[in-house]
Amino acid sequence: MTTQYTPSTTSRVPAGSRGRTTVTPVVVATVAGLAAAEVTGMRAHRTRVDRHQSRSVQSRRGVAARVHRGHTTLRFDVVADYGVVVPEVAADVRRAVGAAVYARAGVRVDTVDVAVHDVSRPPRPYQPLEEQNR
Repeated sequence: MTTQYTPSTTSRVPAGSRGRTTVTPVVVATVAGLAAAEVTGMRAHRTRVDRHQSRSVQSRRGVAARVHRGHTTLRFDVVADYGVVVPEVAADVRRAVGAAVYARAGVRVDTVDVAVHDVSRPPRPYQPLEEQNR
């Protein structure tokens, strides 16, 4: 008795579509942090990780990411530069981060929370020491 060879269904599927791709919160936080760094007017504020963020990842860029089923929630802890309009810069951060994370990691951004912890003071102009004592 002769059996006819039937190729498996996986051999007909292109190699690039076999398997599963997992994007971790570390990757999302890194991409988001780099995208936010390109927005002028705010910079990262380093905070400690609290117990409520046990499932999220806190990076050194002041961003925490939580990824679930191809969607992410992000939280940025920032310091605003003196003179900027905080809601406008926060909206710029949201737009830049949402576009970058989806384009580079393929993860949809549900929310981007921006927590402004402080305002940086404008730099003082240089004064020689003898002029400061007058």
